[in-house]
Amino acid sequence: MRATPTPAATPSAAVSPGATTTTTPAEQPLAASNRAVMQNALYRVGQLPASHCKEPAARPTSVAQVKAYYTESIRCLDRAWAPVIRKAGFTFWSPRLEVLAPGQVRTQCAISDSGAYCNGVISMRADFDLTNQRRYDRLWTRTTMAFLIAHEYGHHIQRLTGIMAASDTRANYANGTDARLTESRRLELQASCFSGVYLGADRRYFPATGAWLKKWLWTVAHRGDEWNPERSHGNKTSHSRWSRRGLSSASPASCNTFTAAPAAIA
Repeated sequence: MRATPTPAATPSAAVSPGATTTTTPAEQPLAASNRAVMQNALYRVGQLPASHCKEPAARPTSVAQVKAYYTESIRCLDRAWAPVIRKAGFTFWSPRLEVLAPGQVRTQCAISDSGAYCNGVISMRADFDLTNQRRYDRLWTRTTMAFLIAHEYGHHIQRLTGIMAASDTRANYANGTDARLTESRRLELQASCFSGVYLGADRRYFPATGAWLKKWLWTVAHRGDEWNPERSHGNKTSHSRWSRRGLSSASPASCNTFTAAPAAIA
């Protein structure tokens, strides 16, 4: 989930019918934003290099262990993503991790029941992982943690490459709520695809094989927003498709949700 502190006002995007060879002031930032999301240099860097990291050994039995898992995960995500971010011509910096203990509230940005990315900070809820470990399938808990941290990190990649800011501009110019939610789904599904890209690059070393991989595939196939009237993240079918696409390719080029047909980001 990507959280924003304060939604921006929607500007007017009126275009003169006679304007055929020049762009209006309103069109100029929109055109630049379209290029940033559809033709980003990140899509031309090739496959993500493996970080050679194994799955973190920590298990969510305490807040400290949850933090240890996510801290190690970010270290490995940094190792994989930093070279391609720089290769694409962008500046790389690591996000800050914030693990919220049960009952702890973050006031700067909204956060879901599991985690969020906002202003360069990845916030994860320890109570979500602790509850899952205690009450439910422990392998599912592990695959969920692996997916979630890489998804939130995917939003950090979007920020570093200008995709997030450009998508915000597109959302501000969007005509109506449905169009803005469509833009949100493109952003969220791309972050899930980036999550798959990282796992695909490290598949041999993690390792993402056998029962673990089967459970990860089940996990991404059962994360959808059908229950949410906002429809801001994509349904189960779309989420599974884009997550698996990233896993199979291990390349950011496969994650260009911004050129996908509306049916593919439902």
